[in-house]
Amino acid sequence: MNKHFEDYLNYVSGLKNYSGNTVTAYKNNLILFENWLLESELDVLNLTTGQIRIFVADLADKNFAPPSINQILSCIRGFFTFACRFRLCTDNPASSVHNIKVPNKLPNFMFHEDAMEFCQLPQKTDVLWEARDVAIFTALYSSGCRVSELATLAIEDFSNDYSYAVVFGKGKKERKVFFADFAKKHLKKYFLERNALLSKMQEKELKDKNGKKFNAAFVNQKGDPLTARGIQYIVDRYAKQPNGFKKISPHAFRHSFASTLLSRGTDIRVVQELLGHESISTTQRYTHISAEQLRNLYHQAHPHGGK
Repeated sequence: MNKHFEDYLNYVSGLKNYSGNTVTAYKNNLILFENWLLESELDVLNLTTGQIRIFVADLADKNFAPPSINQILSCIRGFFTFACRFRLCTDNPASSVHNIKVPNKLPNFMFHEDAMEFCQLPQKTDVLWEARDVAIFTALYSSGCRVSELATLAIEDFSNDYSYAVVFGKGKKERKVFFADFAKKHLKKYFLERNALLSKMQEKELKDKNGKKFNAAFVNQKGDPLTARGIQYIVDRYAKQPNGFKKISPHAFRHSFASTLLSRGTDIRVVQELLGHESISTTQRYTHISAEQLRNLYHQAHPHGGK
């Protein structure tokens, strides 16, 4: 890889403290950009705005989705900001390249009753580990935390009564997430089973993907830490069952958490803090969900609603 790209990745990883997932995404974006530069026989430090627009057009021709193109553009802008700061170049040719317009699509979510029904699916299904799966679903919905945050929770991150946990969000920022009584009950049941499983494996040493010791809260049947991808697989397995939840992803629990709070009158800045959003504009997306909920309830309840 281009040395300047490697230096930038080290910069965002070390000094900017970006998460491992973000750094990996940036690396993939820069590899894609570097391949295009090589094919076009262009020097990254001597690019023009027009040439970057050609790169964007090339991505669109290859059927990259607008959000993906915008993420790649954001990475490239960040690289040139870095390059200008450290005097590798004098101008940022990507700064005036505008994002691709993305259709304003509402986040996928569940109404409260549906979310609770999904949380209880493992109790109605022949599954390998009912207590764990219910604990995962209720924890996601009750706390609104990201799947990546849940997957990196260690036992010691939980309070003694399981009423809250400390997570590290984007940019490795620390915050508390809270668990309602129904989630606490299922977390306690799961942790009893988890501890019993691991006690049978006395020589088992839990490690994260980097080989460091990690007392993972959520594990698989072999006692190994569950990854975010593993949790995604578990949710997908239930969503594919004939129960009307086919479009549900782990992130839908987070959307449902936000929309439930907003629809019940919670201040938007409180929801922003609970979700760990830097910008309130990100949280404001969920106000549209609440408006959609109100419309649906109107059509269900009003005598003229269906006409």
